[in-house]
Parts: sequence; C-alpha cells; structure tokens
Amino acid sequence: MEINVLWLYPDKMNLHGDRGNMMALSEIASAMDITLNIKRANSSSEVDDLYDTDFIYIGSGQMGHMQTLTNDLKKIENKLKNYIENNGYFLVTGSSGCMVSKSFTRYDGTTANGLGFIDMTAKELNRTKMPYVTKEVYGDDILFKTNDDMEIVGCQIQCMDFDLKNNDAFGKVIYGYGNNTTDGKEGARYKNLIFTNTVGPLLSLNPWLGIKILSDISEKKGVSMKDFDENKVSYMNYARESMKLKKQFIKEKFKLPGLHSDI
Repeated sequence: MEINVLWLYPDKMNLHGDRGNMMALSEIASAMDITLNIKRANSSSEVDDLYDTDFIYIGSGQMGHMQTLTNDLKKIENKLKNYIENNGYFLVTGSSGCMVSKSFTRYDGTTANGLGFIDMTAKELNRTKMPYVTKEVYGDDILFKTNDDMEIVGCQIQCMDFDLKNNDAFGKVIYGYGNNTTDGKEGARYKNLIFTNTVGPLLSLNPWLGIKILSDISEKKGVSMKDFDENKVSYMNYARESMKLKKQFIKEKFKLPGLHSDI
C-alpha cells in the first residue's frame, strides 16, 4: 500500500530540525509495510490537486516568514479547505500554527489574517515577568495527553500565545507551556487537522502518534492495521525509555510558577 505525503515549505519551515518528523514517519511506514511517497513543495505553485494526497505536513519556522507563506497558501486555500473537510490528515507544528489560525499579531502590534482553518488567534510574546524566561521566547519540555489518552512528550520553543476558541484542543497539558500557560490546553484539532506546539522530533520521540496517523489513513484506504505490532518500529524501545527518562526529569526538576506539573 502507498501513502502520499505533501511536505510544505521543507526548507523554510525547518527551524527546529522538523525534517526529523518526515524521517521518523518514513521509518514507521517501512515497519508497517507502507510505501511512503513524500513530495516536497516550497511554493503553492508546486501543489497540484490534493485528491491523491493522504497527509500534509508543515513544520515550524521564523516569524518573519509567516505572512509571506500564509499569503502563498491563500492561493490554494479552497483546495486545502476541501482536503480538511474531507478528513485529510494535516499536521502543523510550532509557530506555523499561526498560519492556520484566524489571525496572528506580532509584538510590534501589526496583525495579519491567517487561513482561519482553526478557530483561534495568535499573539507574539512580549513579556518580562517569570515564568517567561526571555522577552520573546519561552523554551522548556512539554508533556501532555491527547483527547484519546495518548501521552506525548517533547520540546516547546514558544514565541506565541494561542487563544483557542470553538475548536477542541489537541490535548491537555501535564507539564509545560501549552497554548498559553493559563488554560491547560495544548494545540488544537479540527477533524484531522492537528496543531501542536511540540517542535523538533515530535514523531521521533512519539512513534505511537505516527502509527496512529498512518493506521487511520490505511483504514480509509480499506487496509486494517489493527494487528500491527508496534515493536516492529526499529526505535520503539528507545522511544519508550526516552519517555520514562523525560518524565522522571520533569518530575524532579524545579517547577516554575504557573506551569502545569501534575505528573
């Protein structure tokens, strides 16, 4: 079986080594006997129709690119919207969440419209009080549970607050920043459009999420993966051990005021 992936802006939206997600997904697909066809597109002009696309990915990037790339995506907005409404999988990580938001505001007060696929707004950080370690960026571990009770661990390099309105969160924060440190929500989900603040090796650290995504896509294609043995993924044991060590590290380290830490 083949699964077709569209990787948008792989060169510019790779701020935290996000290409590792595509490497991990390829490894997981191989273990599941799935042929993963990855198409790289650095411009909307390189995107044809999405009828044969099964999964879209956008990694995190610098804020200076956001308005330009959002405007570029607006050229294929209807294609993307139809893809989402038809339950196509679409994963967005880190700062690129502002691109699928209704709007995002820079710290200088300028506001730009996003694609509006998720009912949330974003605002660039401009704070000086703890626990916000620097004026513009907050970095730490993140640990959360998705709404279907899957544990996810990773890294969060936060330059924006996200205010989620009528859509569901992707999960509930156990430790870390999440969308804004105040409401305990992490990311967002609308149908199979998923946004998470987790950057870098999301699928490397959490192969169970990659398995879930590829299994769901396979089911849509009429191939059941219910009997797949996740131990076939070459680095599964490393991922499980890494989860244990990271949880222990989070539990023992100093907990800054305002952060969720109920492990």
